[in-house]
Amino acid sequence: MAIAYKKDEILSASRVARSFGQVLADLSGKRRRVAVVKNNHLEAILLPIEDYETMAEALAILEHLEIYRLVRERKGKKRPNTISLDALLKEQGLAV
Repeated sequence: MAIAYKKDEILSASRVARSFGQVLADLSGKRRRVAVVKNNHLEAILLPIEDYETMAEALAILEHLEIYRLVRERKGKKRPNTISLDALLKEQGLAV
């Protein structure tokens, strides 16, 4: 998936390094993100902490939804070639 950036959101790594304080200040007002470019390649994205936390929460929710989907899909299905722990221990001569 390609993401488009506005011209004023793209800064060189050297410019970010030279004026890091101003770049951070701009994130809370003038810009919502900064795409950092080094040698004509996108290297990093700077975001306000609130945006990052929102994205991290959304990712966690998606992961939980995927786990829930897998559990529901597997629930009730009998697995072929399964063996109980007691039977396995007995088979291996480890039963107490």
